[in-house]
Amino acid sequence: MLHEIEDLEIEGSRVSHRPEADSAPPVLAYFEIAVDGDPGRYASRLRGALDAVLKIAVSESFDDDDLPVDTVPAWFSGVCRGGGSPEPFAAEGRDRYVERTGGAPWNLQNWLSRFDPDLEVRGWAWWDMTSSPAGEGVLRLWADTWGEAFFAWEDLRWLAYAAGARSVADPVLVKPAVWAQEVSV
Repeated sequence: MLHEIEDLEIEGSRVSHRPEADSAPPVLAYFEIAVDGDPGRYASRLRGALDAVLKIAVSESFDDDDLPVDTVPAWFSGVCRGGGSPEPFAAEGRDRYVERTGGAPWNLQNWLSRFDPDLEVRGWAWWDMTSSPAGEGVLRLWADTWGEAFFAWEDLRWLAYAAGARSVADPVLVKPAVWAQEVSV
């Protein structure tokens, strides 16, 4: 999917502000995410990392070897491959990611590169995060996938686990009315 600069700016505004119901696409995807501790704190961590990378995506040249990372939260930089000593919640999330996927933790620069506006590798755009009807400690991360049932989202799964998720379920496509009834976190 191609993410134009304007699209990235709109996506960035949704990170910090719930979108209007009438702006929703015909189909949204949600991911059930089980978290330990305060769901609001988890959501804040995840939103903070995503906000930082979207700002990088609209302001930096991806032609350089390395993107600046000074605005990326330290907990996220620390949990990425080669990042050093991660926070305990991030280290646990990293280990769960490795166990679930069989893959290695992401390198920070590689993860950031997924947000390059000129690449078509990221198959999703942030929509919202809500409390799940499944109960306490379960959130729903909402994404616009342009109605696609199969899309690239490993970068999003990494972010969800790195922020401290206990589990991240595969995406479910639904009409936006389901999202509109839920409360943002």
